[in-house]
Amino acid sequence: MTLMLSFVRRYVMPFWLWFVAGSFFLFITNYLAVQIPIQLAKAIDAIRVGNQPQTLYYAIVTIAIMGALVIIVRTLSRVLFFTPGRLVEYQLKNDMFDKLLRLQPSFYSEWQTGDIVSRTANDMTFVRVMVGFGTLQVINITTALLLAGTQMLLLSPWLTLLILLPLGVGMIVVNVGIRRLFDLSRQSQEEMSSLSEHILASLQGVQTIQGFNAQEAFHTRFLKRNKDYMTTNLKLVNVRVITLPVLALSGAMCIWVLLAFGGPMAIRKEISVGQLVAFTSYIALLLMPLRSLGWLMSVFQRGRTSLERVMELLDVEPERPDLPDPIHTQPGKGPGFRFKHLSFAYPDDPDNPVLHDIDVELPAGKMIGVFGRTGSGKTTLLRLLSRAYNAQPEQLFVDDIDITKLHLDEWRKRMSVVTQSPFLFSDDIATNIAMGERPREEIEQAIDSAALRRDLESLPDGLDTIVGERGIMLSGGQRQRVALARALCRPFDFLILDDVLSAVDHQTEHTLIETIKQIGHSRPE
Repeated sequence: MTLMLSFVRRYVMPFWLWFVAGSFFLFITNYLAVQIPIQLAKAIDAIRVGNQPQTLYYAIVTIAIMGALVIIVRTLSRVLFFTPGRLVEYQLKNDMFDKLLRLQPSFYSEWQTGDIVSRTANDMTFVRVMVGFGTLQVINITTALLLAGTQMLLLSPWLTLLILLPLGVGMIVVNVGIRRLFDLSRQSQEEMSSLSEHILASLQGVQTIQGFNAQEAFHTRFLKRNKDYMTTNLKLVNVRVITLPVLALSGAMCIWVLLAFGGPMAIRKEISVGQLVAFTSYIALLLMPLRSLGWLMSVFQRGRTSLERVMELLDVEPERPDLPDPIHTQPGKGPGFRFKHLSFAYPDDPDNPVLHDIDVELPAGKMIGVFGRTGSGKTTLLRLLSRAYNAQPEQLFVDDIDITKLHLDEWRKRMSVVTQSPFLFSDDIATNIAMGERPREEIEQAIDSAALRRDLESLPDGLDTIVGERGIMLSGGQRQRVALARALCRPFDFLILDDVLSAVDHQTEHTLIETIKQIGHSRPE
């Protein structure tokens, strides 16, 4: 309940006027729908009497006008309810993507990509349907029951109570099914996440799978996950299959009660034939929303489950966010780096430090190379400098300021980093280098600095060549140099390179080293 209230305050309340207006038009819709059977009863009674043509004509015209108005106001009510649902989904996706871009790498080592994709796609859809369609149906059912029930009570309280008894029994059965639906909905969506993760991993590693002839093994794993997902959804269907016929049976029993008890009342002139027909219309009016109750129940259970999964992701906090009053720094020249007895262990393995008692000082305007065996912590140093992970306070200083006290976004703007395994987006080379809005001449200059000009001339579209997913259309050396050009294309105070020349030939490596030295010497001391 707390989660739902928090969600409503944060995302739904900004659109409360939409829901109020939608509720108004929905009330008018149901009011008109309730008035039509009254006019129908008058028309039938006028026909039976045979000498009231004016009453008949008036009823016919009134029914036609009311029917046209129902179409208009019903359409307006749906627009006013469905639009906030879309806007809530839009805002949720914006917040989700912003959150995902700001979370630390440790988050992505714990959460599977397929699960995240499932939450941002499938679960968002269920939340949107719950907010828009679900809210509309709740208000629709409530107003229909109140208005139709009130009108039935005015016609015959005793007959109304008899008719509502079968509906009450059906509602009890439906409520029992709600609890089971919630558990199955959550299980279904978790299995969908697992299935999405397996598909995503298989597609990303399809060349490796084919290279090791492991297609059958991966297909077997897919079949198991897919079967689990199917089994759970079949259980969901079975719950609905039980509840929906109960509601249908309740409707049939209402008609039976009407004929069994209302028929004799009409014969005894306690109610008119027109009123008996009006009762039939009211039962149909009540059954239409009640028949959708099973689906509505599923919508809210799936929506509630999805909301829990979405908010669980949105509520993840960075491990070490900025301090309440971070220090703001400006680009420029400072004293440089200083590691002061730096030690670090990853959060998932705190007992095995990767770095231990590192004590190094790097003055401004200088370069340093870090060598070591695989797993010795070279990449970890880069992650600490970029604050992908946070060092302990008072162990890593930049310009004589503790790095943990710096404003994170401002600090990263002063850095330019090329990682050991550079990532390229499925876009053209120019976009991958620019990473935003950059003048064409800056991109061209970065290409020359990264010794990429000759390679571009051999590509079909030059800078506009699409590199494919993760840069699959380029060689390893070309990917590294595109990443290097990206780093050189932006202004920076600190350039950090993590084994970026491992896939280039000796001559290109020599050229790049000399270029990097020149860039370092050209910067002010």
